[in-house]
Amino acid sequence: MVGLVPALPDAPVAPLPEELAPVDDPAVDDGHRRGRILRALAVCMAEKGYRATTMSDIARVGQVSKTVVYAHFRDKEQCLLELYSRATDAVLETVREAQDAARAAGLPWRARVRSAVEAYLEVLAAGPALAWAALVEVQAAGTSALALRRDVVDRYVDLLGQSATELHAEHPDEVRPLSRELLLAAVGGINELMLARVERGEADRLTEDAEVASAVLIGLLERR
Repeated sequence: MVGLVPALPDAPVAPLPEELAPVDDPAVDDGHRRGRILRALAVCMAEKGYRATTMSDIARVGQVSKTVVYAHFRDKEQCLLELYSRATDAVLETVREAQDAARAAGLPWRARVRSAVEAYLEVLAAGPALAWAALVEVQAAGTSALALRRDVVDRYVDLLGQSATELHAEHPDEVRPLSRELLLAAVGGINELMLARVERGEADRLTEDAEVASAVLIGLLERR
């Protein structure tokens, strides 16, 4: 599966959201280097996969010594868990901001759904290596990563559920209440849609699936 993704350029970092490099975060010791290490892991996984990636690879791509890598992370699993967790926080915050902006602009509820979906896909499309890590490699990284992935899926379902409840309250004649099971199915379906795109090496084109992903959610929400 890894071979389906074209190798990324030989650069010290991949194009990932800036939230992955908290240079000004006083709570993170040497935050700039820590961010570079996280980005380097994403690059390595896109090039050769999680299992084949070594701490030496991460040090080389991140342009730091192995000593520095080990000073920040005990192993590559811990590095992946932080990458995935921090990226999820950034993506969810982006979606929330898009929802707030759409609500403040007074957009119709269907347009609000589309704007949130577009924001979600745009942030992943902006970082192809991150999309590959979040959709593919996390599933090959052991039980801790799988547990974190389940937590992440639950967070997406929670966010979608909050939005659905809000839209139902505002438009009870147009929007029906949804069970958590239906919301989980929607998240899973959209995830598979994105995974197919990423496996084809087209992560930078994820926004092209915005219409289909939006239709899935709108179709579930519409009262018929």
